This record gives sequence, C-alpha cells and structure tokens, in this order.
Amino acid sequence: MSDQVPVCLTIGSSDSGGGAGVQGDIKAYASVGCFATTVVVGITAQNTAGIAGRWTVPVPAVLAQLDAVRTGFPLRAAKIGTTWSEELLLAVAGPLRELAADGVPIVVDPVMVTTAGSWLSDLGRTRALVAETLFPVATVITPNRREAELLAGVEPGGSSRRALAEKLAGLGAPAVVVTGGPREHGDWFFDGVEHHHIQGTHHDNGAEHGAGCAHSALVAGLLAQGLTLTSAVGEAHHRAAESVRNGHVHLGDGPHPVDVLGIGAETGRFGGPGLRFPLSWARPLDVPR
Repeated sequence: MSDQVPVCLTIGSSDSGGGAGVQGDIKAYASVGCFATTVVVGITAQNTAGIAGRWTVPVPAVLAQLDAVRTGFPLRAAKIGTTWSEELLLAVAGPLRELAADGVPIVVDPVMVTTAGSWLSDLGRTRALVAETLFPVATVITPNRREAELLAGVEPGGSSRRALAEKLAGLGAPAVVVTGGPREHGDWFFDGVEHHHIQGTHHDNGAEHGAGCAHSALVAGLLAQGLTLTSAVGEAHHRAAESVRNGHVHLGDGPHPVDVLGIGAETGRFGGPGLRFPLSWARPLDVPR
C-alpha cells in the first residue's frame, strides 16, 4: 500500500438527508482511508421517508466538475451511482472510457430506486443505455436484486441471483455483485468465470438507508487501496453490514441511515458525553490482497 492517501471519485446525486448518495460515499471512502472527490449530477430533497423533489444538474456543469477532478487529482478509483438520465450517460461515457483506459477501476452502482422506494431514473430511457455506456467501462457492477432484474429485463422474483449475474455479464458487465436482501444472507458475486456466495448476517434493525451506496463506494475505496477485486468485494460486504448493524436507528421515520464511520460505536472517548469516536478509522486494512 502506498504511503500516499488514495484519491477516489464519486459521480452521483446529493442526498439532503446525508445518509446516501454523494454524502454517503464521502463517509465510506473516509472509512477506508481514501480522499473523496465528487461530481454532483443531481440534487434531491429527501429524508429517510423518501424523495420530495429532484433537480438535474446541467450537463456542462457535470462535465466541468469531472474535468476539474480528473486534471487536478491522481485518481485511484471511481464510482458512478445514480443513473440519472440519457443525456447524462451519453455525456460522461467518454471521460469514463478515458479513466478506464488509464487503468482506473470503476465501480458502477446503477441506482434506480431508493431504500424508501422512490424512483430515481426514467427506466425506459436509461435501462439500455446503462448497459451500452457503463458496462464497457466498469470493473464491476453492484445492483441490488430489483435493479438487476430491471437491467436484465426479467420478471421480479423469477430468476436466481446466479442467473441474474450471468445475464448481466452477457450484456457486457465484466463482473457482477448482486447485493442481498433480508432473506438472501449475503451478496452474490460473479467474477466473470466463477460464482461466489459472500455469506453474511442480515441485521433487522431498519438502518438500511445508504447501505447500497456505502457498499459500492467501499468496493471502489478498497480497490484504490490495492486490494484484489475478490478481496474488495468480500471486505466491502462485511463493512457495509457492520454499518447497518451500527446504524443510526434514532434518526428518521423511514429506513434509518447506516453508520459506515462507526461514529456511534463508542461514547466519551474525548471526555464529552455526546462525542463519538470513529472507530473504523483505526482499523487496519488487514485483509488478503
């Protein structure tokens, strides 16, 4: 691992509630020792109960952000989240191809539905373009089951995660993680050759807002730290699960925010009764590479 702090990029939307989106990604990157840069493509007015409003950032502003980051920072990994619009996907496809050609790993998290059930994308306009523009530049894609079914064009509940992963690989994704729900006990990872069931424990505490964003950003951050894809996917799953277990269950009326930094795990470290110490900052990345 380099002594320099790895720089990571996230391309996504703002979550005014702070639990997911760009705000969530910044925390996830910090939790594995990475510096976060951002390209905001959309703004949402949301809390844990759902999205009350959404606004698109003009494409020239998106491209200006992306150019500023690419020319000003030595990027070691990137993540693209919200698949916001056809125009956006077409605009960022070229810069992302250049990043991929430079050897920068890119994690594609095709966010279409929030945990609270709000739609983020116009599926008719974006589904085919996600495969056309993002799959070729991706190192790995990380849809949840519902997003995998939408991208694969299959009926809900009609396919196993193994079949979904193979279907998405057939559409051009080099590797696929279909993240798991409450009854699936972990994630399903297809590396393009072999299938891996990454087993884990589901924490039924309602603190799932931002879990998907945290997971994909963690994969990108761990790749930036030099882990292999298999190790990064496995470690990201367990860290994301811990962020749910330690989630901020006292916040919000809907799905509560995850706590990827572990800021609620210990109290009084510096003497103040309300101050929390981010334990995950002190955890070494002692996983197989």
